[in-house]
Formats: sequence, structure tokens, C-alpha cells
Amino acid sequence: MQNNKWVMSRWSNNNHVLKLKADWRQLPISSIIENVYDMVKLQYIDLKAALTGKGNFTLVPTMSRHVVPNHVWSTVSAERKAELFERFLRDNGTRSRSSLTVSKDGKMTVPATAKVARKP
Repeated sequence: MQNNKWVMSRWSNNNHVLKLKADWRQLPISSIIENVYDMVKLQYIDLKAALTGKGNFTLVPTMSRHVVPNHVWSTVSAERKAELFERFLRDNGTRSRSSLTVSKDGKMTVPATAKVARKP
């Protein structure tokens, strides 16, 4: 996860959640590590749910090309699921400039202009 700058820059601080899980008590280091591990697993589950369009979160428009419909996700192999998820995690969200502009629904394509037209 540390090699993925996109995930690291958007990873949230969950100190309050950790304290609630520990019932606001001091715990041994091994218990704290287990709690953090459980939270990371849960966040990965949330990411995979967003990838299939289920769960509490949705992908931002720049990452929406990674969405896999749930009926497809449920039929692919575990290796393919891992491959799709890894590809999603590797994507940093930056895009190269295209000479075409595509509508949100993908039905219309027009040439991109160098400047935005403005009224005088």
C-alpha cells in the first residue's frame, strides 16, 4: 500500500475508531496491530464494494472506468478479481490530454479545442 501514492494521499486517520474499538483502554501492542489490521481489511472491502457499485462509497468520475458490474464480478475468478483490483490501485487518476472530448454517457465524441471559447 505504501507504494501507491494515490491510496496513501487519501487514507484517513482513524484514531477515534481505534479508540472506540479498544473501548478507550490501553491495549498491548499486539492487540493494537490486530485492530489496525482489521480496519485496513475493512477499508479494502469497502474499496472492492465501490469497484462493483455496491456499498457505501462510489468511485469518483476519474476512476469510474474501473467499475465492474456486480453480475460480472460475481462470475470472474479470484485471480481476475485480484488483477482488476490491483489495476484499480495502481491507477493514480491522472489522464493524458486527448484530441477528442467524449460525453459522460459515451454516445457523443467531438474534437477538443485548444482554448475555451468565451464571449467578448
